Amino acid sequence: MVAMISPRSGPMDIEPRHNTAMQIVARALAGCSHPLPWLMLLAIILRAWAALTPGFHHPDAIYQYLEPAHRLLTGEGVITWEWRVGIRSWLLPALLAAPLFVGETLDPHGQLPMILPRLATAAASLGIVWAAWDIGRRQSRTTGILAGVVAATWFELIFFSAETLAEPLAAAALIPVAALTSAPRPNTARIILAGALVAFAALARPHYAPAGAAMLLVSWWPSLRLTHFDWRRWVLLAIGASSVAVASIVVDASNGLTPFAWILENFQQNVVHNVSARYGTFPFLSYIAWFMEVWRWWLIPVIVGVLFGWRQSPGLLAAATITLLLHSLIPHKEYRFVFLSFAAITLLAAFGWGELIGLARARFGAVIAGRLAIGVFGMWACASIVLAQGTMAPGQLKPNTDGWNTFAHLRADPSVCGVALIQPASFANLPGAVALSLNTPISMFWTGDPASYQNRPWATAARWNATFNRIVTIYGYGNAMRAPPGYVVEHCEQQWMNRMCILARPGSCSRSDASPFLINRVMARTGF
Repeated sequence: MVAMISPRSGPMDIEPRHNTAMQIVARALAGCSHPLPWLMLLAIILRAWAALTPGFHHPDAIYQYLEPAHRLLTGEGVITWEWRVGIRSWLLPALLAAPLFVGETLDPHGQLPMILPRLATAAASLGIVWAAWDIGRRQSRTTGILAGVVAATWFELIFFSAETLAEPLAAAALIPVAALTSAPRPNTARIILAGALVAFAALARPHYAPAGAAMLLVSWWPSLRLTHFDWRRWVLLAIGASSVAVASIVVDASNGLTPFAWILENFQQNVVHNVSARYGTFPFLSYIAWFMEVWRWWLIPVIVGVLFGWRQSPGLLAAATITLLLHSLIPHKEYRFVFLSFAAITLLAAFGWGELIGLARARFGAVIAGRLAIGVFGMWACASIVLAQGTMAPGQLKPNTDGWNTFAHLRADPSVCGVALIQPASFANLPGAVALSLNTPISMFWTGDPASYQNRPWATAARWNATFNRIVTIYGYGNAMRAPPGYVVEHCEQQWMNRMCILARPGSCSRSDASPFLINRVMARTGF
């Protein structure tokens, strides 16, 4: 990573009279004439590592996107309440279906179907690295390299890059728009692409639509004045946006969904009826509190950087601010919801520190600026590593590996003919039918299910034992592990004090179709 850094902000090389180790290092840093390919290579390596790491951050990564993509391909899959009432578009599942299909074809009993969609989303996030470099280099080459390195290596950007979630995908579309629209003279292709990316971000995550609008208005504010109104620019933008909108219409209509009606239904369910509140509500300033808990002392360098760097991309600052304010008004909050905000703030801070290096060069000379550059790059690298190990970051960024590995074990076992989830095991802990072999029915036994025998999950499961031959459950907090008659403990994952285990019995399965405890029937009854 060090070999890519250039401490200079102007055309002159560092003076040769300072024959010191610092000068030698600085010369090596200045020697990279084409940094963008190296920045991309660094980002690719780290994002591939993230995509290949087992686990998923949130159940939505599976049940809102990968599982519907699996249903598009096979007709199988868990249907959550969001899909039953119609508040999701088929656009993202349709896009994820392509890498999922390749994975299923090449590795029907392995992990490739789960990995390839993650690699695809990681590849999409490379646009953020390009945008950071493109915006930063307009201020100076050093700023471009610093912003590119930060975009490639910052721990939050790496972690979310591989998640099949709407927020990182929408941000991966919107942040490049800041670069495309802030160019001094954006050409036709750039403007059309910007329109397409804004539309994609708005359809992937409608909550980001105001951010996209704010970014365009701030970036193109001079062209909005009557005396300078640029009709051509806005027409080209509309052409790009329309192309994505038409694609969304075709995808939704072909799957029986009224185009764009899902946006209104989403608003009605989550804002009017406040359904999302059942998953938890938080105060207005919760996102600020979470930033303080995750970034801690690093907030001071971030604020300093943003104070200097916002001028390089006012549109990016506007998008970050609008996103943060809008989501603060919504009672149900999750850290990932404001991915666009903390990604944009991180880049703006990097732009600012690049500008500070340039100011140091102008005032104190190239050698001092070179030393400062090395310190700034090192400061960002250390912050990324240290903050990722902090007390709050793991809680916000920790992947669910136990469920991933458990279902990977089941997928690789050809003798599995049915899987039962028995409380406290939940579908939210596990990656769904997409992670199992085809034609593997999933049953779920929970308390609170009106069809459960005397509200006793284990007793109910015993009555329908013939419909599955594997049980997934969780033991912990001192509870003894007791396998029911005919079952043995086959495999366990360890996470803190809980153990997610697979219990197995020999033999085949029967009457699966007749079971009232197939997971979709249970979820429809219980409202999940």
